[in-house]
Amino acid sequence: MPEPQGPPTPNELVFAVAHEIGNHLGGIRLQAHLIDEDLAPHALAESTVAIDDLAGRAGPLLALLRPILGAEYRSASGATWSSLLRGLALQLEEEGTRGVRVGIEPPSDCDLEPPDVEWLYPLLMALIGSTLAQVPARGGISLRIGSRGGETALVVEDDGVEEDLSAGAALRGRALVVGIARALVDRLGGGVEVERVAERTTVALVLPNGS
Repeated sequence: MPEPQGPPTPNELVFAVAHEIGNHLGGIRLQAHLIDEDLAPHALAESTVAIDDLAGRAGPLLALLRPILGAEYRSASGATWSSLLRGLALQLEEEGTRGVRVGIEPPSDCDLEPPDVEWLYPLLMALIGSTLAQVPARGGISLRIGSRGGETALVVEDDGVEEDLSAGAALRGRALVVGIARALVDRLGGGVEVERVAERTTVALVLPNGS
């Protein structure tokens, strides 16, 4: 019987991030080779969207490298949940979501404050971006924030395909982002919960209030 695997080390996460970004760059090169003067307008548009999507997914992962390796973190400059969610909505509107509906609900408790860490925004962008890759057009993703006693739960739910997001899953795609979330949220004394019910996947980042 195989030995149970422990959580990935920071070095393993960094290696997985580098490998994932390398895959994105390989995809960009492939799409770029497909572009020529004889390409039909529709095919050209598809290649352009694919390049933009791959480049956009690499950015948040790069922003998470320093937090993964560093025990210390810089301030998030007093960001509120409302301002953070507005930023997410605006960026998704600018970048597009490939026909997937993304609903971002305002905080249910106005007194809730996000943890004072720099990695929360890029982590959410990486989580949403990797989730978009699993959801077909006309599917949906929702993001909501609620209070659980002394904790805040930030919940991302989707109706995409089922995948292995357990702690022992291969570190690629959304499983990599969830693995990074487990490592970073654990430092704050929180945790990550994953559930698959009725063809919907829920990933919840549970953060202690005032962290």
